[in-house]
Amino acid sequence: AMKQKPGYARAWWGRAVCKLDRYFALTHRGSDFSTEFRAGTTAFLAAANNFVVNATIMQHAGVKAEDTVVSGAFCAGVACILSGLLSNLPLGLMPSIGPNVFLAFSLVATGVVGTDQALAISGACGLSLLLLSLTPVLKVVLGLVPLCIKYGLIIGTGLLSALIGLKSIGVVVPDTGPAQDIVALGELRDVRIAITSVFLIIMASMLHRGVKGAVLIGMLGATVTDWVLNGDAPDTLIALRSFKTHSLDLSILLGSFAWLQVGALLLMLLFSISGAVIGSGRMAGLLTQDGAVPGSTAVYVVCGAATMLSAACGTSPIFVSMSAAAGIRDGGRTGLTSLVVGFWCLLTAFVFSPMASAIPACAVAPVLILVGVSMVGEATEVAWWNTQEALPAFLCAVFQPFTYSVANGIYAGLGMSAVLFFTTGTFLAYLPNRRKQLADDVISATSVRDLSTRTVRT
Repeated sequence: AMKQKPGYARAWWGRAVCKLDRYFALTHRGSDFSTEFRAGTTAFLAAANNFVVNATIMQHAGVKAEDTVVSGAFCAGVACILSGLLSNLPLGLMPSIGPNVFLAFSLVATGVVGTDQALAISGACGLSLLLLSLTPVLKVVLGLVPLCIKYGLIIGTGLLSALIGLKSIGVVVPDTGPAQDIVALGELRDVRIAITSVFLIIMASMLHRGVKGAVLIGMLGATVTDWVLNGDAPDTLIALRSFKTHSLDLSILLGSFAWLQVGALLLMLLFSISGAVIGSGRMAGLLTQDGAVPGSTAVYVVCGAATMLSAACGTSPIFVSMSAAAGIRDGGRTGLTSLVVGFWCLLTAFVFSPMASAIPACAVAPVLILVGVSMVGEATEVAWWNTQEALPAFLCAVFQPFTYSVANGIYAGLGMSAVLFFTTGTFLAYLPNRRKQLADDVISATSVRDLSTRTVRT
């Protein structure tokens, strides 16, 4: 009996591995366990500075920075694990940048509402997103978005990702000169820019040669280099933490003003998630011909539930982070990548929060630029010769980096697409009489073509 135990253990392990392989479709998507673990680690490192940025912003909403780092990492960990299990997509769900600015600066900092009331609005937004995701309404809303807008979203999100990376290291800065342009070129002799440039070249070269783990290797190298040259190494990498729940003032939801803010926040969150899911799905090769991403409905459900949890924990709504798309760039193709991200997030929440806070911008910037390169390549899918598709796609793309908002890009693209739908006369094809006439024209044209073909053959 004792001799049979090793064989039994190996057989049990083999069955478990096979079940995981089938559940996450690892073989089908051309991935394996080591690749998914590496990709998840890369995604986490690329998005980990999100916790610090979010904490800095949420301070203006009256929430302590330390509490926000811990609660943000905890909510992100729960969301990533649920998303990985339910959607099987290689995504990283993080506290949102954008909706948190709305909560902190548009609502609390201006004195419109208090902290507890702003968090109640965020929680109501999460509930609305959850209910919307559980009904066919979500598919109808997303199905109405033209394919050209979806490609514009991918292109614009790539440009925005690159801009965020360049801005974070000081290459792109606000213009304070006499010309008073919007932006200007920063001081290129900065050490951070040098580190970014060197490791961007290293990562690009390794990716070109097909080196596994190229992005992770580059990020770790850039992090250590920054710590050595700039003395930015944290005093400690480990600290045991606990998170606190936050009270919500639900009475504000009795008025119409609060629900107007819920609607604005919901649209911002919905479109941001949509853009990131489509962009990430395209990068992973999971986008279908009609522009859908299999399993994406579960992502919206998880984001809604996690946003409710984040409100109770005193942090911003949860969305899909484009920074985490670095994991896809490093080979992530399944929900296992998301599970690994969730594992690191939970460790960060309770143990490694000092280390996560110390990942420098010069280690993340090269990844964001490479993500931008991958996503802007989708410009080849847009029918640029067709103005009805090209103009909405273009506006959707350029509004994102120019206004620093994914949501604004979607509004611009959808608005122009709707206007051109009528001004170009496309709507006439959907009128009953016109539709019958078009069908008769098609039948007539087909008959003439067939007759001509038979004549030529004769």
